[in-house]
Amino acid sequence: MDNIPSPHDTFFRESFTRREVACDFLRCQLPSALLAGLDLTTLEISKDSYVSADLRSAYSDLVYRVSYGGETLTVYLLFEHKSWAEHWTALQLMRYIAAEGNQYRKQHPKARHLPPVYPLVIYHGDRPWTAPAGFQGLVKPLPDSIKPFVPSFGYQLVDLSGPSDAEIKGRVLTRLVQLAMRWVFDAQPVERLRELLALIERIEDRDTAVEVLESLLRYFVQGTQRVDEPTVRALLQQTSTGEPIMQTFIDRYVEKGQRLGEATALLRQIERKFGPPSDSVRERVLAADSDTLLEWLDRILVAESVDAVLH
Repeated sequence: MDNIPSPHDTFFRESFTRREVACDFLRCQLPSALLAGLDLTTLEISKDSYVSADLRSAYSDLVYRVSYGGETLTVYLLFEHKSWAEHWTALQLMRYIAAEGNQYRKQHPKARHLPPVYPLVIYHGDRPWTAPAGFQGLVKPLPDSIKPFVPSFGYQLVDLSGPSDAEIKGRVLTRLVQLAMRWVFDAQPVERLRELLALIERIEDRDTAVEVLESLLRYFVQGTQRVDEPTVRALLQQTSTGEPIMQTFIDRYVEKGQRLGEATALLRQIERKFGPPSDSVRERVLAADSDTLLEWLDRILVAESVDAVLH
């Protein structure tokens, strides 16, 4: 069975693969001395991932590559989406950095050096971060005679579980993403969602605002397990007050919710009549428009095969 991404993984990837978020986040978080040598206009977001499928419920990762003094710097972004700090984070990072190095060697067989990797960890749990800040903190005993032979790298931590929202840096969209990741564990998720909706109204690009709104609402419904769709609809109606961005989304949200309900009903009937649908059938049903779904729902009453339903 395919590994199903967690809502935290999905929101992280949808947000931090936005180039404007990636550049703004790095601009706010990287040391000034490092930023001085970076050309963020060259930033590329790689599809590489080094977190194995069995760890995806706890970690997500992204790889950014950016020009640094004419060479390439790799920024390895690890998102830890457990509610507590993982003690072995530095060990996990060592594995990922080694995997990145091996990948680079395969792609550049004549290279004699590896590009530098800057490890950055984002944490949003509901407990303080207590994991060792470097790899040597995991090794005990560590006499001075052995230290030179033990990896000594550390990592930068962006701890979104901190006490003050004022510590969240960046432009509106970057702040919104980080606040959402912090507030998804809040005791009052509906009130927090209301505050995030107010931030969305400050996003200038309408298409971006609608896309972010959809991603945010899905995240809070799935990630909190305490915000349901009727609550979201009511909240949107209260918040919109004629705001074009909100009204545009309300129209799309209602239409999409109706279509998803029809697709779910059809998949359930296919499974009952013909057995579990294949991945290709599931993808086709979920991508269909409402009129097509209604036609297929009529066909399944007399069809003798899945092909006869979807032809």
